[in-house]
Amino acid sequence: MPLEKKNFSLVVAIVNKGYSEDVIRIAEETGASGGTVVFGRGASIRSKASLLGVPIEHQKEVIHIVSPREVAADLLAKLNAACRLSDRGTGLAFALPLDAVTGLDV
Repeated sequence: MPLEKKNFSLVVAIVNKGYSEDVIRIAEETGASGGTVVFGRGASIRSKASLLGVPIEHQKEVIHIVSPREVAADLLAKLNAACRLSDRGTGLAFALPLDAVTGLDV
C-alpha cells in the first residue's frame, strides 16, 4: 500500500483566463508544488454581459493545488491580492482539508 501523507489542503482557485501562470508561480513561492489547470466558463445569473446582443461567456481557469496545510491561508491571501478576487466577477479561491495524499514527492 502506498504511503499516505496528511496535513495537506487542496487549494482551488477559479480565476479569469490568463491568470493561471500567476497562480502557479504564487503557489510555488508560498511552498506548494505547482498545480493542475482546467479550463471552464463562468456562469452567473447576475452577470449576463453581451456584445451587440451576443452573450459573452467569461472564460475561467480552475487551478487545483495540493498545499501544505500550514501555508494554505497565506496562499489564499496572496491569490486574493494578485488576482483581485475581491472584485466582483474575477473569481474565487478556497481551501479544503485532505485526509490523505499519495504520489507527492515531498
